[in-house]
Amino acid sequence: MRNILLVLLLVCGFVACENNDEIGFDIPVEFQKISFEPVPGGAVMRYKLPDIHDIYRVRASYINAYGQRLKKDGSYLSDTLLLDGFNEKKTDVTVELTFLNRDMEESAPVEMKFSTEAAATVALFDNLSVNSFWGGFNVTYNAPKTVDGTIHIFYIGMNPATQQLDSILMGSYPISEGGDTLNFELKQVLDKLDVVVRTDDYEGHRVKQIIYRDIPALAMETLTPEKFDFSFTGEIQENEKYGFGVKYLFDGKKKGEAFRNNVLSGVKGKYNTFIAGPEAFGERFIFDLREPRIPAALYAYAFLNFNTNFPDIPSYIFPGDVVDMYAGEIWRGSYPTRLPAKAKVYGTNEDPRTVDLASCDLLYTLDDDDSYTYWYSKSWCKDTDCDYVNGKKVYLNVTDEEFNAAEPIVLRKMCNYSEKSFRYLILVISDTYLSNRWSFDYPNGYEENAKEYITFDEIEVLVKAE
Repeated sequence: MRNILLVLLLVCGFVACENNDEIGFDIPVEFQKISFEPVPGGAVMRYKLPDIHDIYRVRASYINAYGQRLKKDGSYLSDTLLLDGFNEKKTDVTVELTFLNRDMEESAPVEMKFSTEAAATVALFDNLSVNSFWGGFNVTYNAPKTVDGTIHIFYIGMNPATQQLDSILMGSYPISEGGDTLNFELKQVLDKLDVVVRTDDYEGHRVKQIIYRDIPALAMETLTPEKFDFSFTGEIQENEKYGFGVKYLFDGKKKGEAFRNNVLSGVKGKYNTFIAGPEAFGERFIFDLREPRIPAALYAYAFLNFNTNFPDIPSYIFPGDVVDMYAGEIWRGSYPTRLPAKAKVYGTNEDPRTVDLASCDLLYTLDDDDSYTYWYSKSWCKDTDCDYVNGKKVYLNVTDEEFNAAEPIVLRKMCNYSEKSFRYLILVISDTYLSNRWSFDYPNGYEENAKEYITFDEIEVLVKAE
């Protein structure tokens, strides 16, 4: 009998050990003091693993917005763990926490609760508006600092392939931290628009979609040069030998065709274009509409690429060298160094030459990177005239038919719409492209537009159609 009792006690002991292994080892209560901070799309778990070397990891197990069980591990090398995978704002989300020892054995689970803030894919709709815009519409939204996901913009229009009403994608963009304004110009003429805004997370899950109906489209008209007046507070180059002057700014030639014709006819060094400067940065290009009008845009055009080597002043001039100091100073470097990378357009009804710009309505902002890399790949004028851009279309020796069919290179400075009317528009340019392109020139690179010249081949003024 005594032997039988001994055997039973041993069996019970083994069973107890097995049950204890299933539960896991215990963690002292002081190490279970964990806090959670709600953040967009989840929560930040703050923890501190014990100083003893037996505990190496903490593991959080929870179910995300799509019903998937996720496990996130935090090591002793950190004290925070992001619990993400949520869209809507949530409270009392259950999480099971376990600790892992050096043998990767898990402790007994501890159940806790946390809350989340709405993810950017949801939160942006709280402050999103679809607004009338010139020739189309714009979408303005605010987003939290922690962003993820993509925003897709559609409108309901005629599908050219099927000739049926369809949702037409205008663009897909990563959600921007803090928010963004997206402008869209339609190729179809519509009086009113139905706009669809959809968000997806980065794993491709559709999160939310809203349709904004009956958005009025804004029609605009281009003013002919005789319907407005132009002036500039700085210096303008007027030189017939080189074809510099104000008259070329409004002659209807938008692609450098006059310069091209000069080159093809054997007349070199005559550009038939507009040059402002020197010291044109910060000066005011003023457009007097003669009466208050609702501004729509300023369109600024540049040369197509003719593979032109523009005049330059050599770094070293030797006796006997023939150097054109005038053209060399104006064009030193390359054509894109005279095209705006940073600009603002203002509207006012006060004296445009003296009004404080801070009191004017800011209608448009261009704030591009002025580097060579940005200009070459992303700028509005990346395909403009230059002699060192390989692989880009050259329009000097093409047929006239091909030249005429080419799309112009244009900076569309679309004005914010607020139903306000202004008599004067003020354009201020503060920088051009390719600043300090030659970085090997000690100490700060070589400034190709140190004299701050600015060029346009044509400017158009557009207002709301009446």
